[in-house]
Amino acid sequence: MFAKLMSRLVPLPASAHDHLFTTFAPEGAPPQVLNTIYHQYRDTMPDEFMPPQHTHYRALVDRIIGANWRRLDGIELRRVSSAYVTCFERSEAFEFQLALWRIDPDFRRLLADTRAQLIAQLMPLAAAESARRAHFSRWKECLAAPLDIEAADRLGLIQQMGPDDWHEIVLRWNWDWGVAELNWITSQRGCDRATAVFALCSGKPSEVATRHVRRDDDEHGWFVRDVASRLEGGFYANAELGLDLPLRQRFAFESDLAAARLTGVSPWRLPEDLVAHKGKRTHRPRYSVSDGRVHFEYEYWLEHLAPPQR
Repeated sequence: MFAKLMSRLVPLPASAHDHLFTTFAPEGAPPQVLNTIYHQYRDTMPDEFMPPQHTHYRALVDRIIGANWRRLDGIELRRVSSAYVTCFERSEAFEFQLALWRIDPDFRRLLADTRAQLIAQLMPLAAAESARRAHFSRWKECLAAPLDIEAADRLGLIQQMGPDDWHEIVLRWNWDWGVAELNWITSQRGCDRATAVFALCSGKPSEVATRHVRRDDDEHGWFVRDVASRLEGGFYANAELGLDLPLRQRFAFESDLAAARLTGVSPWRLPEDLVAHKGKRTHRPRYSVSDGRVHFEYEYWLEHLAPPQR
């Protein structure tokens, strides 16, 4: 017991957190790289993740030279370089930077405090990532699990599914796979409106709406117009699901639909609340699709079908 208590009082070595950092330029990065790192996440949306290392680096740089980046040289370049090492490099490089600034205790303390705050934020993130990897460690098992439905092709499998599965399929769809399956799903009365909205917006309706030439062989364009026509006409009575989209994607979808509406002609006279519709629940799929192949949705498989681990 005494040994345990003593071990807690002994500070961890500086290198104990080196696994949180990936070394790149331990002696300091070139000014151009420092500039690139500073601006890398400048367009981050409120709901998007900004790594703590970049957050603290930007804050340090703003303290050193102000909020407007400019050409660096002399003492400013040295300080910004030290800020980079503090936020991105391992303990040996960081300790060397602290030694360089022993004549400036205030700046040295700023670097040390920043490093401590950064490590405190990185540790739970690393733990969460480890937990995520452990959670998805059976992904290959899920992909290999035989389905409980059979068909000659992918469309045949989809035709045996329900609205929640169709929604999942559309969310994961790669348009390089064509539109046949999307067309079948969105032509079903049971298809949820949110599923059709996502399919429509993913097809770039503004480009289709403003295209002057309609080719008979343009399957993509005809599909997008068909979905728009159904939405315009109120075809989808089922509207239980909402689109929980990242802000960036939501704004892009709404902007695209607005541009299509500006044509003022059918089938682009679409309701205004299509993307913002909250719905009553999230979808609960049994199946999903990856790399063009239908398989059980991982969370469903893990909860209901996965064999016990030994």
